Amino acid sequence: MKQMMHTPEGVRDIYNSECARKLTLENRIRKVMNSYGYEDIQTPTFEFFEIFKKERGSVASNEMFKLFDSEGNTLVLRPDMTPSIVRCVSKYYEPADLPVRLCYNGSTFINDRSYRLRLKESTDAGAELFGDDSVAADAEMIACVVDCLRACGLSDFQIDIGSASFLSGLFEEIGFTEETEAQIRRFMLSKNFFALESLLLKENLTSRQREVFNRLQIYSGTIQQVLGMEALVKNEKSREAIRRLKALYKMLGCYGMEKYVSFDLAMVTGYQYYTGIIFNAYTYGTGNAIVSGGRYDTLMSQFSYDAPAVGFKISVDGVMTALDRQKISVDVSMTETLLLMEPEQAEKCIAMACRLRSRGIRLAVLQKPEDRKLEDYLEYAKKSGIAQIYYINRSGTNVTVLNVKNGTKNTEELAELMGDK
Repeated sequence: MKQMMHTPEGVRDIYNSECARKLTLENRIRKVMNSYGYEDIQTPTFEFFEIFKKERGSVASNEMFKLFDSEGNTLVLRPDMTPSIVRCVSKYYEPADLPVRLCYNGSTFINDRSYRLRLKESTDAGAELFGDDSVAADAEMIACVVDCLRACGLSDFQIDIGSASFLSGLFEEIGFTEETEAQIRRFMLSKNFFALESLLLKENLTSRQREVFNRLQIYSGTIQQVLGMEALVKNEKSREAIRRLKALYKMLGCYGMEKYVSFDLAMVTGYQYYTGIIFNAYTYGTGNAIVSGGRYDTLMSQFSYDAPAVGFKISVDGVMTALDRQKISVDVSMTETLLLMEPEQAEKCIAMACRLRSRGIRLAVLQKPEDRKLEDYLEYAKKSGIAQIYYINRSGTNVTVLNVKNGTKNTEELAELMGDK
Protein backbone atom coordinates (compact mmCIF):
# COMPACT_ATOMS: atom_id res chain seq x y z
CA MET A 1 0.00 0.00 0.00
CA LYS A 2 2.90 2.35 0.82
CA GLN A 3 4.31 1.99 -2.72
CA MET A 4 1.06 3.29 -4.19
CA MET A 5 1.80 6.77 -2.79
CA HIS A 6 5.51 6.98 -3.61
CA THR A 7 7.79 6.91 -6.63
CA PRO A 8 10.80 4.59 -7.00
CA GLU A 9 14.25 5.90 -6.09
CA GLY A 10 15.66 8.27 -8.70
CA VAL A 11 12.38 9.54 -10.19
CA ARG A 12 9.95 12.21 -9.06
CA ASP A 13 6.64 13.88 -9.79
CA ILE A 14 6.66 17.38 -11.27
CA TYR A 15 3.42 19.31 -10.90
CA ASN A 16 1.71 22.70 -10.54
CA SER A 17 3.97 25.75 -10.98
CA GLU A 18 7.16 23.66 -11.20
CA CYS A 19 5.76 21.74 -14.15
CA ALA A 20 4.68 25.01 -15.76
CA ARG A 21 8.20 26.43 -15.35
CA LYS A 22 9.76 23.32 -16.82
CA LEU A 23 7.50 23.36 -19.87
CA THR A 24 8.21 27.06 -20.32
CA LEU A 25 11.98 26.42 -20.32
CA GLU A 26 11.60 23.53 -22.77
CA ASN A 27 9.62 25.77 -25.11
CA ARG A 28 12.21 28.55 -24.88
CA ILE A 29 15.05 26.13 -25.68
CA ARG A 30 13.11 24.62 -28.57
CA LYS A 31 12.35 28.08 -29.98
CA VAL A 32 16.06 28.96 -30.01
CA MET A 33 17.06 25.69 -31.68
CA ASN A 34 14.33 26.14 -34.29
CA SER A 35 15.65 29.64 -34.96
CA TYR A 36 19.00 28.06 -35.88
CA GLY A 37 17.26 25.86 -38.44
CA TYR A 38 17.00 22.67 -36.37
CA GLU A 39 13.91 20.55 -37.01
CA ASP A 40 12.17 18.56 -34.30
CA ILE A 41 12.46 14.79 -34.03
CA GLN A 42 11.08 12.25 -31.55
CA THR A 43 12.55 8.80 -30.97
CA PRO A 44 11.16 5.84 -28.94
CA THR A 45 11.65 5.79 -25.18
CA PHE A 46 13.08 2.27 -25.47
CA GLU A 47 15.25 0.79 -28.20
CA PHE A 48 17.16 -2.39 -28.97
CA PHE A 49 20.18 -2.87 -26.73
CA GLU A 50 22.32 -3.03 -29.87
CA ILE A 51 21.91 0.74 -30.34
CA PHE A 52 23.74 1.49 -27.08
CA LYS A 53 26.14 -1.44 -26.63
CA LYS A 54 29.79 -0.96 -25.65
CA GLU A 55 31.05 -0.45 -29.20
CA ARG A 56 28.93 2.69 -29.51
CA GLY A 57 30.82 4.35 -26.65
CA SER A 58 27.65 5.39 -24.83
CA VAL A 59 26.59 4.53 -21.26
CA ALA A 60 27.99 1.38 -19.60
CA SER A 61 25.76 -1.69 -19.89
CA ASN A 62 25.26 -2.05 -16.14
CA GLU A 63 23.88 1.51 -15.99
CA MET A 64 21.02 0.79 -18.38
CA PHE A 65 17.45 -0.18 -17.55
CA LYS A 66 16.87 -3.39 -19.51
CA LEU A 67 13.69 -5.23 -20.44
CA PHE A 68 12.62 -7.90 -22.92
CA ASP A 69 9.99 -7.94 -25.64
CA SER A 70 7.71 -10.88 -26.48
CA GLU A 71 10.31 -12.28 -28.87
CA GLY A 72 13.08 -12.29 -26.27
CA ASN A 73 14.99 -9.29 -27.66
CA THR A 74 16.84 -7.19 -25.10
CA LEU A 75 15.55 -3.63 -24.97
CA VAL A 76 16.77 -0.65 -22.95
CA LEU A 77 15.23 2.61 -21.84
CA ARG A 78 17.35 5.08 -23.79
CA PRO A 79 20.26 6.28 -21.62
CA ASP A 80 21.53 8.70 -24.25
CA MET A 81 19.71 10.47 -27.09
CA THR A 82 22.59 10.76 -29.55
CA PRO A 83 22.78 7.10 -30.71
CA SER A 84 19.00 7.13 -31.23
CA ILE A 85 19.23 10.23 -33.41
CA VAL A 86 22.13 8.70 -35.35
CA ARG A 87 20.03 5.58 -35.98
CA CYS A 88 17.21 7.74 -37.36
CA VAL A 89 19.51 9.69 -39.66
CA SER A 90 21.06 6.44 -40.92
CA LYS A 91 17.59 5.05 -41.65
CA TYR A 92 15.73 8.02 -43.10
CA TYR A 93 18.36 10.21 -44.74
CA GLU A 94 20.74 9.57 -47.63
CA PRO A 95 24.24 11.07 -47.90
CA ALA A 96 22.86 13.44 -50.55
CA ASP A 97 20.40 14.81 -47.96
CA LEU A 98 23.17 16.11 -45.71
CA PRO A 99 23.66 18.40 -43.90
CA VAL A 100 20.75 17.59 -41.57
CA ARG A 101 19.85 19.61 -38.46
CA LEU A 102 17.69 17.91 -35.83
CA CYS A 103 16.63 18.86 -32.29
CA TYR A 104 14.83 16.93 -29.57
CA ASN A 105 13.40 17.00 -26.08
CA GLY A 106 12.82 13.86 -24.02
CA SER A 107 13.63 11.69 -21.04
CA THR A 108 16.79 9.61 -20.65
CA PHE A 109 17.32 6.87 -18.07
CA ILE A 110 20.57 5.93 -16.29
CA ASN A 111 20.56 3.31 -13.55
CA ASP A 112 23.64 4.29 -11.58
CA ARG A 113 23.45 3.59 -7.86
CA SER A 114 26.39 5.86 -7.15
CA TYR A 115 24.29 8.88 -8.14
CA ARG A 116 22.68 9.19 -4.72
CA LEU A 117 21.34 12.67 -5.30
CA ARG A 118 20.91 12.47 -9.06
CA LEU A 119 17.80 11.52 -10.94
CA LYS A 120 17.67 8.23 -12.81
CA GLU A 121 15.17 9.77 -15.20
CA SER A 122 16.10 13.19 -16.50
CA THR A 123 14.94 15.49 -19.27
CA ASP A 124 17.38 16.43 -22.02
CA ALA A 125 16.92 18.97 -24.80
CA GLY A 126 19.50 18.98 -27.55
CA ALA A 127 20.53 19.47 -31.16
CA GLU A 128 22.57 17.43 -33.65
CA LEU A 129 24.14 18.58 -36.92
CA PHE A 130 25.10 15.89 -39.45
CA GLY A 131 27.22 16.22 -42.58
CA ASP A 132 29.28 19.30 -41.67
CA ASP A 133 32.85 18.85 -40.39
CA SER A 134 33.75 22.56 -40.38
CA VAL A 135 34.90 24.74 -37.51
CA ALA A 136 31.86 26.91 -38.34
CA ALA A 137 29.59 23.99 -37.37
CA ASP A 138 31.42 23.61 -34.04
CA ALA A 139 31.04 27.34 -33.38
CA GLU A 140 27.35 27.27 -34.32
CA MET A 141 26.72 24.54 -31.74
CA ILE A 142 28.36 26.51 -28.94
CA ALA A 143 26.60 29.72 -30.02
CA CYS A 144 23.28 27.88 -29.94
CA VAL A 145 24.06 26.67 -26.41
CA VAL A 146 24.79 30.23 -25.28
CA ASP A 147 21.54 31.51 -26.77
CA CYS A 148 19.55 28.65 -25.21
CA LEU A 149 20.95 29.34 -21.74
CA ARG A 150 20.34 33.07 -22.08
CA ALA A 151 16.78 32.38 -23.23
CA CYS A 152 16.26 30.37 -20.04
CA GLY A 153 17.25 33.41 -17.96
CA LEU A 154 20.86 32.51 -17.15
CA SER A 155 23.58 35.12 -17.69
CA ASP A 156 26.43 33.93 -15.48
CA PHE A 157 27.72 30.68 -16.98
CA GLN A 158 30.88 29.30 -18.56
CA ILE A 159 31.46 26.81 -21.38
CA ASP A 160 34.65 24.77 -20.98
CA ILE A 161 36.01 23.48 -24.29
CA GLY A 162 38.45 20.62 -24.76
CA SER A 163 39.45 18.24 -27.53
CA ALA A 164 39.13 14.47 -27.65
CA SER A 165 41.52 14.36 -30.62
CA PHE A 166 44.22 16.25 -28.70
CA LEU A 167 44.31 13.57 -26.00
CA SER A 168 44.03 10.64 -28.40
CA GLY A 169 46.94 12.05 -30.43
CA LEU A 170 48.99 12.45 -27.26
CA PHE A 171 48.26 8.89 -26.15
CA GLU A 172 49.16 7.53 -29.57
CA GLU A 173 52.42 9.49 -29.56
CA ILE A 174 53.45 8.05 -26.19
CA GLY A 175 52.18 4.54 -26.94
CA PHE A 176 50.26 3.77 -23.74
CA THR A 177 48.69 0.34 -23.40
CA GLU A 178 44.90 0.19 -23.67
CA GLU A 179 44.63 -0.52 -19.95
CA THR A 180 46.88 2.40 -18.98
CA GLU A 181 45.03 4.77 -21.28
CA ALA A 182 41.70 3.74 -19.70
CA GLN A 183 43.12 4.41 -16.23
CA ILE A 184 44.44 7.82 -17.27
CA ARG A 185 41.06 8.76 -18.71
CA ARG A 186 39.30 7.70 -15.50
CA PHE A 187 41.64 9.83 -13.39
CA MET A 188 41.23 12.80 -15.72
CA LEU A 189 37.46 12.43 -15.73
CA SER A 190 37.38 12.57 -11.93
CA LYS A 191 40.13 15.24 -11.84
CA ASN A 192 42.16 12.91 -9.61
CA PHE A 193 45.55 14.32 -10.58
CA PHE A 194 47.34 12.81 -7.58
CA ALA A 195 46.48 9.31 -8.79
CA LEU A 196 47.35 10.36 -12.35
CA GLU A 197 50.78 11.60 -11.30
CA SER A 198 51.43 8.39 -9.37
CA LEU A 199 50.50 6.33 -12.43
CA LEU A 200 52.65 8.38 -14.81
CA LEU A 201 55.71 7.98 -12.59
CA LYS A 202 55.65 4.30 -13.51
CA GLU A 203 55.65 5.09 -17.24
CA ASN A 204 58.75 5.69 -19.34
CA LEU A 205 58.01 9.28 -20.40
CA THR A 206 60.42 11.89 -21.73
CA SER A 207 60.82 15.17 -19.85
CA ARG A 208 58.84 16.89 -22.59
CA GLN A 209 55.95 14.43 -22.28
CA ARG A 210 55.92 14.83 -18.50
CA GLU A 211 55.78 18.59 -18.95
CA VAL A 212 52.68 18.15 -21.15
CA PHE A 213 50.87 16.25 -18.38
CA ASN A 214 52.07 18.74 -15.76
CA ARG A 215 50.48 21.55 -17.76
CA LEU A 216 47.30 19.55 -18.28
CA GLN A 217 46.88 19.39 -14.52
CA ILE A 218 46.73 23.18 -14.43
CA TYR A 219 43.38 24.49 -15.58
CA SER A 220 43.94 25.91 -19.06
CA GLY A 221 41.59 28.84 -19.00
CA THR A 222 42.65 30.96 -21.97
CA ILE A 223 43.28 30.28 -25.63
CA GLN A 224 46.84 31.57 -25.13
CA GLN A 225 47.53 28.78 -22.64
CA VAL A 226 46.19 26.26 -25.14
CA LEU A 227 48.39 27.61 -27.92
CA GLY A 228 51.40 27.31 -25.61
CA MET A 229 50.96 23.52 -25.68
CA GLU A 230 51.58 23.26 -29.43
CA ALA A 231 55.37 23.40 -29.08
CA LEU A 232 55.34 20.57 -26.49
CA VAL A 233 53.48 17.97 -28.54
CA LYS A 234 55.16 16.32 -31.51
CA ASN A 235 52.25 14.49 -33.15
CA GLU A 236 50.27 16.19 -35.91
CA LYS A 237 46.90 15.04 -34.55
CA SER A 238 47.28 16.98 -31.30
CA ARG A 239 48.73 19.99 -33.08
CA GLU A 240 45.84 20.06 -35.51
CA ALA A 241 43.44 19.89 -32.54
CA ILE A 242 45.09 23.00 -31.07
CA ARG A 243 44.90 24.85 -34.38
CA ARG A 244 41.21 23.95 -34.64
CA LEU A 245 40.54 25.30 -31.14
CA LYS A 246 42.26 28.53 -32.17
CA ALA A 247 40.03 28.78 -35.25
CA LEU A 248 36.98 27.97 -33.12
CA TYR A 249 37.79 30.78 -30.70
CA LYS A 250 38.13 33.20 -33.61
CA MET A 251 34.78 32.06 -35.05
CA LEU A 252 33.07 32.52 -31.67
CA GLY A 253 34.37 36.06 -31.77
CA CYS A 254 32.16 36.62 -34.81
CA TYR A 255 29.20 35.72 -32.58
CA GLY A 256 30.52 37.98 -29.81
CA MET A 257 30.55 35.05 -27.39
CA GLU A 258 34.23 34.77 -26.38
CA LYS A 259 33.41 35.86 -22.83
CA TYR A 260 31.42 32.70 -22.24
CA VAL A 261 34.18 30.21 -23.14
CA SER A 262 37.32 28.84 -21.53
CA PHE A 263 39.56 25.93 -22.47
CA ASP A 264 40.61 22.73 -20.74
CA LEU A 265 42.79 20.30 -22.69
CA ALA A 266 42.53 17.78 -19.86
CA MET A 267 38.77 17.48 -20.36
CA VAL A 268 37.48 13.91 -20.64
CA THR A 269 33.87 12.75 -20.95
CA GLY A 270 32.14 9.48 -20.10
CA TYR A 271 31.11 9.07 -23.76
CA GLN A 272 33.72 7.36 -25.93
CA TYR A 273 32.28 8.30 -29.31
CA TYR A 274 33.61 11.87 -29.30
CA THR A 275 36.40 12.50 -31.81
CA GLY A 276 36.88 16.30 -31.90
CA ILE A 277 35.88 19.22 -29.71
CA ILE A 278 34.12 18.42 -26.46
CA PHE A 279 32.49 20.93 -24.15
CA ASN A 280 30.59 21.31 -20.89
CA ALA A 281 28.67 24.31 -19.56
CA TYR A 282 28.58 25.20 -15.87
CA THR A 283 26.81 27.80 -13.77
CA TYR A 284 26.33 28.63 -10.10
CA GLY A 285 23.99 26.56 -7.98
CA THR A 286 24.72 23.12 -9.41
CA GLY A 287 27.89 21.06 -9.21
CA ASN A 288 27.26 19.18 -12.44
CA ALA A 289 27.44 20.35 -16.03
CA ILE A 290 24.12 21.67 -17.31
CA VAL A 291 25.23 21.18 -20.93
CA SER A 292 27.53 18.65 -22.56
CA GLY A 293 28.40 18.03 -26.18
CA GLY A 294 31.03 17.56 -28.83
CA ARG A 295 31.98 16.25 -32.26
CA TYR A 296 31.53 12.57 -33.11
CA ASP A 297 32.68 11.96 -36.68
CA THR A 298 32.83 8.14 -36.61
CA LEU A 299 29.57 7.13 -34.90
CA MET A 300 27.47 7.25 -38.08
CA SER A 301 29.73 4.69 -39.77
CA GLN A 302 28.78 2.14 -37.10
CA PHE A 303 25.18 2.31 -38.32
CA SER A 304 25.45 2.88 -42.07
CA TYR A 305 27.45 5.38 -44.08
CA ASP A 306 30.20 7.66 -42.86
CA ALA A 307 29.28 11.26 -41.97
CA PRO A 308 30.68 13.88 -39.56
CA ALA A 309 28.44 15.12 -36.76
CA VAL A 310 28.41 17.47 -33.79
CA GLY A 311 25.80 18.05 -31.10
CA PHE A 312 24.92 18.93 -27.53
CA LYS A 313 22.37 18.22 -24.83
CA ILE A 314 21.00 20.54 -22.16
CA SER A 315 19.94 19.12 -18.80
CA VAL A 316 16.57 20.82 -18.33
CA ASP A 317 16.47 19.63 -14.72
CA GLY A 318 19.95 21.07 -14.13
CA VAL A 319 18.92 24.43 -15.59
CA MET A 320 15.85 24.50 -13.33
CA THR A 321 18.00 23.79 -10.26
CA ALA A 322 20.42 26.56 -11.22
CA LEU A 323 17.62 29.06 -11.75
CA ASP A 324 16.04 28.21 -8.40
CA ARG A 325 19.33 28.55 -6.50
CA GLN A 326 20.22 31.77 -8.29
CA LYS A 327 16.71 33.01 -7.48
CA ILE A 328 15.94 33.74 -11.12
CA SER A 329 12.21 33.66 -11.75
CA VAL A 330 10.62 32.08 -14.80
CA ASP A 331 7.49 33.81 -16.05
CA VAL A 332 4.98 31.12 -16.90
CA SER A 333 1.70 31.24 -18.77
CA MET A 334 -0.80 29.70 -16.39
CA THR A 335 -4.58 30.05 -16.22
CA GLU A 336 -5.33 33.76 -16.43
CA THR A 337 -8.99 33.76 -15.48
CA LEU A 338 -11.42 31.73 -13.37
CA LEU A 339 -15.10 31.96 -14.33
CA LEU A 340 -17.41 31.08 -11.44
CA MET A 341 -20.69 29.68 -12.72
CA GLU A 342 -24.10 29.70 -11.06
CA PRO A 343 -26.24 26.72 -12.24
CA GLU A 344 -28.98 29.05 -13.52
CA GLN A 345 -26.42 31.01 -15.55
CA ALA A 346 -24.78 27.94 -17.15
CA GLU A 347 -25.79 28.86 -20.70
CA LYS A 348 -24.38 32.38 -20.50
CA CYS A 349 -21.24 31.25 -18.66
CA ILE A 350 -20.41 28.55 -21.21
CA ALA A 351 -21.04 30.96 -24.09
CA MET A 352 -18.79 33.52 -22.42
CA ALA A 353 -16.06 30.91 -21.83
CA CYS A 354 -16.13 29.77 -25.46
CA ARG A 355 -15.98 33.37 -26.71
CA LEU A 356 -13.01 34.32 -24.50
CA ARG A 357 -11.09 31.12 -25.28
CA SER A 358 -11.50 31.77 -28.98
CA ARG A 359 -9.63 35.03 -28.40
CA GLY A 360 -6.71 33.16 -26.85
CA ILE A 361 -7.60 33.84 -23.21
CA ARG A 362 -6.77 30.99 -20.80
CA LEU A 363 -9.88 30.41 -18.73
CA ALA A 364 -11.13 27.79 -16.29
CA VAL A 365 -14.82 27.35 -15.43
CA LEU A 366 -15.89 26.29 -11.95
CA GLN A 367 -19.46 25.87 -10.67
CA LYS A 368 -19.95 27.84 -7.45
CA PRO A 369 -21.85 26.21 -4.58
CA GLU A 370 -24.55 28.35 -2.98
CA ASP A 371 -22.74 28.55 0.36
CA ARG A 372 -19.50 30.00 -1.09
CA LYS A 373 -18.73 33.66 -1.67
CA LEU A 374 -16.71 35.21 -4.46
CA GLU A 375 -13.90 36.15 -2.04
CA ASP A 376 -13.64 32.55 -0.84
CA TYR A 377 -11.82 31.70 -4.07
CA LEU A 378 -9.00 34.21 -3.64
CA GLU A 379 -6.59 31.80 -1.95
CA TYR A 380 -7.37 29.05 -4.45
CA ALA A 381 -6.73 31.48 -7.32
CA LYS A 382 -3.38 32.60 -5.87
CA LYS A 383 -2.14 29.01 -5.52
CA SER A 384 -3.30 28.22 -9.06
CA GLY A 385 -1.68 31.24 -10.69
CA ILE A 386 -5.04 32.79 -11.62
CA ALA A 387 -4.96 36.55 -12.19
CA GLN A 388 -8.65 37.39 -12.05
CA ILE A 389 -12.04 35.89 -11.25
CA TYR A 390 -15.20 36.50 -13.30
CA TYR A 391 -18.64 36.02 -11.78
CA ILE A 392 -21.90 36.56 -13.67
CA ASN A 393 -24.49 37.91 -11.28
CA ARG A 394 -27.87 36.23 -10.90
CA SER A 395 -29.52 38.78 -13.18
CA GLY A 396 -27.23 37.65 -15.97
CA THR A 397 -26.47 41.17 -17.21
CA ASN A 398 -23.31 42.15 -15.33
CA VAL A 399 -19.98 40.48 -14.54
CA THR A 400 -18.08 41.08 -11.31
CA VAL A 401 -14.32 41.10 -11.96
CA LEU A 402 -12.12 40.32 -8.94
CA ASN A 403 -8.41 41.16 -9.18
CA VAL A 404 -6.66 38.30 -7.36
CA LYS A 405 -3.44 40.21 -6.63
CA ASN A 406 -4.94 43.18 -4.77
CA GLY A 407 -8.50 41.98 -4.05
CA THR A 408 -10.19 44.90 -5.81
CA LYS A 409 -13.55 44.44 -7.54
CA ASN A 410 -15.30 46.17 -10.39
CA THR A 411 -18.36 45.49 -12.49
CA GLU A 412 -18.58 45.21 -16.26
CA GLU A 413 -21.49 44.59 -18.58
CA LEU A 414 -21.69 41.03 -19.87
CA ALA A 415 -22.44 42.19 -23.40
CA GLU A 416 -19.31 44.36 -23.42
CA LEU A 417 -17.07 41.53 -22.21
CA MET A 418 -18.56 39.21 -24.80
CA GLY A 419 -17.88 41.77 -27.52
CA ASP A 420 -21.55 42.17 -28.37
CA LYS A 421 -21.36 45.97 -28.02
